[in-house]
Amino acid sequence: MNPLRYSLRQLRYFVVAAEELSFTGAARRLHISQPSISTALAELEAAIGVQLFIRHHASGLSLTQSGRDLLGNARNLLKNAEELQLAAAELDEGMTGSIALGCMVSLAPPLMPGIISRFVAENPSISIQTTEAHQDTLLSGLRDGSIDIALTYSLDIDDDIHFTPLVSLPPYAILPRTHRFANARKVSLASLLDEPYVMLDLPHSREYFSSLFDTLGRRPVTAFRSSQPEVVRGMVACGLGFSILNFPLKSTRTVGGDEFVVKRFKEEVKATTLGIAQSQAMKPRKIVTRLAAFCESHIRKMRID
Repeated sequence: MNPLRYSLRQLRYFVVAAEELSFTGAARRLHISQPSISTALAELEAAIGVQLFIRHHASGLSLTQSGRDLLGNARNLLKNAEELQLAAAELDEGMTGSIALGCMVSLAPPLMPGIISRFVAENPSISIQTTEAHQDTLLSGLRDGSIDIALTYSLDIDDDIHFTPLVSLPPYAILPRTHRFANARKVSLASLLDEPYVMLDLPHSREYFSSLFDTLGRRPVTAFRSSQPEVVRGMVACGLGFSILNFPLKSTRTVGGDEFVVKRFKEEVKATTLGIAQSQAMKPRKIVTRLAAFCESHIRKMRID
């Protein structure tokens, strides 16, 4: 077997420089000199035979395509090296290490606190770094290795992402408490078509919810929009229109104290699926596998009506 021609130190410098896109920023973050960073990365490029960065005079760095392709593998290798270093302690003290957990921003409030608190209670030597974001950011993070596992919906999942489906979630309408359909058991899509629509403005989610009306030949007119589910609920509760969501709510009162009502649709509408997403290209570390199994068990046991 040929000996490695690069070091973990060089890989660490590469990852930090890629995140900072600046030798100066990377040096500051790593508490070393800028020439040390520059020299180590030049040696790394020479060792592996590809250019990782384009150096811009007085304006930082940009990653080459090769640099982007290798970044996820470098992150994964560093995480595995950390796990190897902690292996001895693991024998006596249980699982140790750090996990990067991502979650769809609309799912984070009802899901993440309970999962993290219970998992950390059972695995006190494992730390969790969280990212709450929309679908594109989560999938990008899985691909480049900055996220180990993501709790999200089955929206536009490509073949390079492994998705474990857990719970089917049909969409529902939310209406102001004073709405004319507030006392109805269910509402039809057609009855809401000409009313002002408050859109949850997240990539993929906005298209999914709007597409529910395609059988009617047109879509509702968006009167207001927000990327924050709580803001959407607040706008609806204040009478600005109706909206559509799909994760069950424990409360129909906003943080501001206003109330709204939740109604199922009369029509058969396409549900989306809540599940666990991981990169196909990254072999999961043992602690990541443990968290994935814990998330699956926790979510399947939740009462989601």
